[in-house]
Amino acid sequence: MMKKATAVVDFGTSKVLVLLAEETAYQKVTITSAGMAQYDGFMNGEWNAPGAVNDAIASAIEAAESKSRQHIREVYVGVPGEFVRVYVIESSVALQGADPKVTSADVEKLQRQATEMLDRPTGVIIHRSPAWFRVDGGQKTLEPVDQKGSTLEGMIGFVLADQFFINDVTARLKELGVEVRGFFSTSVGEAMQTIHFEERDNTAVLVDVGYLSTEVMAVEGDALIWQKVLPIGGAHITLDLTYGLERPFDMCERIKRAYTFNAPKNTKIEVQGEDGQMETFDGEQISEIVDARVDEILEMIDEAIKKSGIRLGNWSNIYMTGGGLMTMNGARVYISNKMARSVREASVKTVKLKPAHIYASGSGLLELVYNTIEMEEQDESLFERVKRAVFRR
Repeated sequence: MMKKATAVVDFGTSKVLVLLAEETAYQKVTITSAGMAQYDGFMNGEWNAPGAVNDAIASAIEAAESKSRQHIREVYVGVPGEFVRVYVIESSVALQGADPKVTSADVEKLQRQATEMLDRPTGVIIHRSPAWFRVDGGQKTLEPVDQKGSTLEGMIGFVLADQFFINDVTARLKELGVEVRGFFSTSVGEAMQTIHFEERDNTAVLVDVGYLSTEVMAVEGDALIWQKVLPIGGAHITLDLTYGLERPFDMCERIKRAYTFNAPKNTKIEVQGEDGQMETFDGEQISEIVDARVDEILEMIDEAIKKSGIRLGNWSNIYMTGGGLMTMNGARVYISNKMARSVREASVKTVKLKPAHIYASGSGLLELVYNTIEMEEQDESLFERVKRAVFRR
């Protein structure tokens, strides 16, 4: 059995990605097509080249359509970290009854109460999920139903999207004849897909180094509990090479991709120049330029985590993804040594899409959309069963 195809749009700092997928009885989500278009991205909550955004969206959609031979008229949109704010609220409810225990109604009441406690937040809530629950101060869990006690406590994470982004993207897609079915947090989708739920029992950190910026986020349970966007990314490494080597930007991109961290000092890097001829560079000179900028990025990440107030234990891992850094040879080991902490490559399920790191956010977004649709269908099915039972009386 094949369900209706679903399309998502993921806005990165250098590319617009459109993924088209179908759900089958044998594999939960199968990506059937991908379309990508380069553009100038965004910084500080604004498009860098507003007039070119529509063309990029249209190009990405057309590329996905041509590969799948399907017309895309409805999409789900991912809201990138640049356009969201993260809030966490702790709340509690008293359990009722002669022999009180937690019910699903208590869990929902706590989450509604936490929502009401948001103090005049700016933006639109696009995601709400629990970091943990506990009964009478006991052990944290995501499944408190049926536990006996007198009080249910919980910490709920919220992701709110900027109204500007929602209005602007809705209008742009409407101009292209495409309807937006919903907005989702790209960060939440990426974190939930790439970090196993057992790791999220403890606080884990996910770092996505993009082209123009780096997103650092902390997750616990099913919630994004903290996030910060740093104005630095892979493009800054390339820019340093252009200044240091006095070579064109595109050529320096090739040099960066050919570079290997901690390579022997006598290593030579050979790439094709603008005239088509091969040109050789001293590996040690490249290392001085690349490592200095990467060290700065890592220092900024470390400082952001320290200032966040998030407490990481020795068991807490840092997961890395994104095309700005993790596509470089030997990056994970270099990062781990510099940060003196266990660093893992975030596992991406879209194994057919290479390099996987640049598809991590889009893949996570797609899975979040499908999971949400599935939950809504289950809730609707329950409602229909109750309705039929009522009408039989």
